[in-house]
Amino acid sequence: MNWPSLLARRPWAAAIGLGLALSLCSAPASVGTALLANTLLPEGWIGESAAGDIGELGGIGFLLIGVLFMPALETFIGQCLPIELLRRWQVAPLACVMTSATLFGSLHWVNGGLGHGLTTFVTGSLIALAYWLCRPAGFWVAWTAAYSAHAAHNFLVWFVFGPLLGG
Repeated sequence: MNWPSLLARRPWAAAIGLGLALSLCSAPASVGTALLANTLLPEGWIGESAAGDIGELGGIGFLLIGVLFMPALETFIGQCLPIELLRRWQVAPLACVMTSATLFGSLHWVNGGLGHGLTTFVTGSLIALAYWLCRPAGFWVAWTAAYSAHAAHNFLVWFVFGPLLGG
């Protein structure tokens, strides 16, 4: 079964499945980008993670705020708004995804430094891709795909990669 058929037949399952699959790409890609940034950028340019303060809440606090709540809000601001505006102006799909990723990375850069901005640009591009690919099924299906990718990404980075890398 091809993607358009799956999306038309089972939109919610397709959206959640795509989001989870893309998080399996975005988490290692952003961790790799962070490691590369830490190696190549001068020390003062790296910055702290924008989620650093949330981490002080402990595992349950981060799960509630960093995995469930903030991705819902950030997905709306970082993916839904820019992509919907650009779609109305009939901007090319790649430009929509890259504009969304740039906005997403820039907002994290402001709150967490250049290193965090670069890693979230990578993540944001895959979250925006999830949104774009599911948009033919409607706004909320697309939001669900992007939210699933974002929430699962944050979970993987915080609870899987973080402990593995000693973070």
